[in-house]
Amino acid sequence: MGARTSIAPAGRQSLWAGLVTAIEGRLQSERDQIPLWLPVGLGAGIAIWFALADRSAWIAFILLALAAGCGCFALGRDLRTVRVIGIAALMMALGCILIWVRAEWVDTETLGRPIATEFNAEIVSVERLPSRQSVRLLLRSPSDPALPERFRVNIDEEAAPSDIASGAWVSLEARLMPPPRAAVPGAYDFSQRAWFGGIGATGRAWGEVRIVRAAASGSWHGWLEAERARLSQHVADRVG
Repeated sequence: MGARTSIAPAGRQSLWAGLVTAIEGRLQSERDQIPLWLPVGLGAGIAIWFALADRSAWIAFILLALAAGCGCFALGRDLRTVRVIGIAALMMALGCILIWVRAEWVDTETLGRPIATEFNAEIVSVERLPSRQSVRLLLRSPSDPALPERFRVNIDEEAAPSDIASGAWVSLEARLMPPPRAAVPGAYDFSQRAWFGGIGATGRAWGEVRIVRAAASGSWHGWLEAERARLSQHVADRVG
C-alpha cells in the first residue's frame, strides 16, 4: 500500500496566499488613505515611550523598530503589506525618538521635597474650579529661591481677591510638593504632564491672598485670559 500524501501544508499555504492577496487588494483600493495613518504610527511610538520604564527600554524599542522597518524594506519590496508594516515600524521609532528629545529639551525645574513657605509670584493664568470651590493659579518667578520657576497653587474661592488676574503679582503662604507620580503602575501619572507643561510643583495656599501689583491693562495675554475666564464662568453658571 502506497503512503498517503498529506494535503495540510498545501492547504495552509493556499490559505496564507489567499489572505495576503486579500490584504494586498484592500491596501491597493485604500492606497490614497494610507498616508493618513502616518500620525497614528507617530502617536503609537510616543505612547510606547510613556509606557516603557527607562532609557534602556527606549533604546531597545527604537533599535527593534528600526530593524523591523529596514528588514521589511529589504525582504518584502514586492508586497505592499510588508512595506506598510515597515513604514509603521519606522514611524513608531521616529515617534519614540521625538518625544524622548522633547523630554530632554524641556528640562523642567522640579521641587525636590515638600515645603511650606511665604512668597510673592506673578500669575500666569487663573482657572476657577466651582465644583471644588477653589481657584487654581499658575505662578512663576517666585521670590523664594527654593521654589521652581513655574508651579501651580490652589486657593479657596473665598480667599481669591476680586481683581485677581493674569499678570498680577500676589503674596501668599502655601504648602508645595513635587508633582505626584502614579499611585499604582499604569495609573494616571501627573508628574509626566507637569514635566511637559513646565510645572515644577503643586500645592495649596492658606490664609490671606494679597495683590501686591495689579495686572497691566491692555496686554494681549491679559485680555485672552480674561476672555477665557469669562467663558468658563458663563459655562459654569449654566451647568447644574
